[in-house]
Amino acid sequence: MKTEGLLNSDLIAVIARIGHGDMIVITDRGFPFPIHSLTKTLDLSVVRNIPRFLDVVKPVVEESEFESVVLAEEMKTKNTETHQNLIDIIKQQEKNEKEISIKYIPHDEFKDLVLHGAERGDPVVCMVKTGEFSPYANIILTSGVPFSKSTDP
Repeated sequence: MKTEGLLNSDLIAVIARIGHGDMIVITDRGFPFPIHSLTKTLDLSVVRNIPRFLDVVKPVVEESEFESVVLAEEMKTKNTETHQNLIDIIKQQEKNEKEISIKYIPHDEFKDLVLHGAERGDPVVCMVKTGEFSPYANIILTSGVPFSKSTDP
């Protein structure tokens, strides 16, 4: 039995299967699910604000290698506390020699990518819904590779 780190077996299985460039999305409770079967969906919500968005993001980021994230521009001004805590989580991983780039796009564009990206060939492999009830608490994580930049062939 796994007793440390990420414990949700469905989420662990998704992370074990992703490859370089694949995208995992973690959202608040209000974000709609894709209506196609190309993106696996996991609903972790139990009750209002359980689990919280950041409580899911942190162990997922720690469990795997991500090279970039996409956030809605609106998060910076309409959910400042969550945004700052999220940036802190990302910066902590960079201290562990994981460089993670951050891109901001309008929420409508973010939503379109999550809901329809897989239909267009974007590698949106999984969407995870949390119990979060704060606005724009959504992130797209793009899988990286665990190779060190200093590793010579």
